[in-house]
Amino acid sequence: MMASPIRHVKRSRKAYICDWCNRRIAAGQPYATWFTYEENVISRMHPECCEAMQRADRYDEELPPRGTYRRGCWCGESEQFCTCKAETINNSKGTDNG
Repeated sequence: MMASPIRHVKRSRKAYICDWCNRRIAAGQPYATWFTYEENVISRMHPECCEAMQRADRYDEELPPRGTYRRGCWCGESEQFCTCKAETINNSKGTDNG
């Protein structure tokens, strides 16, 4: 699968939904983005979700459905059985879907 290089944006101009964890990327927050040529798709993720995707070695593959992984998690296990110890989301930061 052909994809552009990952570009890191320091501050988003508007809100997006992360393609990894399905949580909100608030306006003004950093995110990572790239374009997949065969599918004509622009992907956007929290920086920690992009790092998790790279650790899971999923950059060159089709991404799993949104929300399959928790924010920053690459093991795919539930929070109780998480082997990568992804950081717990602090909903007071305005990064949740709510």
